[in-house]
Amino acid sequence: MEENKITHATEHARMMEEKFHDASVDLAILMTGVGGWIMFYALWDYLGRPFPNAYMVQVVNFLGVFLFVLALRHTSFTLKDLGLLTDQPKKVFIQTFILCTVSLGILISIKIAAQLYNPTLFQLESGFIDISRLDSYQIIYAFTAFIQEFIARSVLQSNLKRIAATKHKAAYSIICASVIFAVLHIMYGFWFMVGAAVLGAVLGVVYEKQNTIFGVWFLHWFLGVSANVLGIINH
Repeated sequence: MEENKITHATEHARMMEEKFHDASVDLAILMTGVGGWIMFYALWDYLGRPFPNAYMVQVVNFLGVFLFVLALRHTSFTLKDLGLLTDQPKKVFIQTFILCTVSLGILISIKIAAQLYNPTLFQLESGFIDISRLDSYQIIYAFTAFIQEFIARSVLQSNLKRIAATKHKAAYSIICASVIFAVLHIMYGFWFMVGAAVLGAVLGVVYEKQNTIFGVWFLHWFLGVSANVLGIINH
């Protein structure tokens, strides 16, 4: 009995050490990739932005796909470790539906308040909402939202929480992930980055509560599409 306990403890320690190692490698690759992307952004901006923002987003997507394959095939992380499985799908669905409803109300309130202040803000030719903006890019955006959330939550937030030697690991990982999430939106300007940081923090809290990427993925996509239809942002 005692021997079994020792064996179990040894195996658990070995597994945690392996995950610590894998988390460190993932984070090192991510930070190198983000740093390289920032340098590429600086060159792109210096050259007068010769191609659209969407192409810069695809570079981030490529990094995310690489990390996704790496995590699945070359680390000790399980699908649950990566937030790709959940034991409570119904609970996640209900929470996400409520959050989407509340978020839509907030976006509508923001637009109303902005247009009361200045009627030209977020103005659309077709009226308050423009359904025609629901184009094929919104399908591509679903993929982009998944990749960005995988980078921010499964790779960055989760791994920081695994290796951080701080008392408040969850808060630390959420803040760091929010900053990096904002950095990935640098091509859209300062205020967009501020909004991305706030959104990243909210999504980080949701991910911490749900322990799955699916809720934050859909919420990210829904907010982006809703803001686009309302004319608050342009995809």
